Amino acid sequence: HELLQYKSNFTEQIFSFISEGSYPLTLNRGQRQTLRKYAEKFTIHAGDLFYGALPERRAIRSKEEAWNLFKEFHASPMGGHTGIVKTRIAMCSRFYWPGMTADIEKWVSQWVWELIGIDLTGPMPLTSCGNQYILTATDYFSKWVEAFPLKTKTAEEVCQKLCSIFYWHGCPQCILTDQGREFMNSRLCDLLSIQRSITAAYHPQTNGLDEKTNDNIKRALRKLVNDKQDDWDMFLEATLFSLRSKTHTTTKYSLFFLMHGREARFPSEVPVDIECRTGSKKNEKSFCKPGTKKIQKFKVHRRGGSSSIQHKKKG
Repeated sequence: HELLQYKSNFTEQIFSFISEGSYPLTLNRGQRQTLRKYAEKFTIHAGDLFYGALPERRAIRSKEEAWNLFKEFHASPMGGHTGIVKTRIAMCSRFYWPGMTADIEKWVSQWVWELIGIDLTGPMPLTSCGNQYILTATDYFSKWVEAFPLKTKTAEEVCQKLCSIFYWHGCPQCILTDQGREFMNSRLCDLLSIQRSITAAYHPQTNGLDEKTNDNIKRALRKLVNDKQDDWDMFLEATLFSLRSKTHTTTKYSLFFLMHGREARFPSEVPVDIECRTGSKKNEKSFCKPGTKKIQKFKVHRRGGSSSIQHKKKG
């Protein structure tokens, strides 16, 4: 109903109706009846509009205010850059505006590769290639994992690998890490001059997600290495593929799907006899459609929260 759209300033209309008893001039008879019906669910206290029974939720009267609240509850250090479900639960228990679940889903989805945690693990057993550390980077939204073997943990070598990540995925807006010298060194900031905004937005907070990534990587590597455990760098990329292609317990989707909009293809899924075609406009269009549908399906499930995700799993 048009009345329920934010472009019609629904909550502002409710506030005016309750406080002044007036209708917007643009509403017809049916829309006025709808406004009266919905107004029964709202109350005004100390100049603020509230929605629902106790505990009441403050009704947000503008999109700008809703966006500012979202940034506080999601994108600020206090918000912690949590995912859609946790952000939605935190906000919906305190506030109300029409379409807020869809708005939260859309806004959180814009934060892919917005916040990453970086960490170092080691020293590991020295390999034949001279590697003894692992640098990891984890996206807080998709849980996507990057990892590189390092010979040292100097700021220069760490920076080179970080640049490789950023050239591939683009620059995040914020990096979480500990306050190790290899991350805080001024030389690192100089080498990362093209990512100056990243270091400016640097928050030395607890980096629990990336620490968990390190534990998962080491646990997987222990099952693959030799008795001396000095060939772990040979299996690092395969371990990453395994982590990325499996369903994550929090998101209920694979890391690969959330990052690429499709599932990873295993060797056994590649047809033996397949006709290779050169690109054409027809093939390009047919290639794009499945990915688009999958992305839309993912957004629908995320919009519905954990309940719709569980429904998908059971189906």
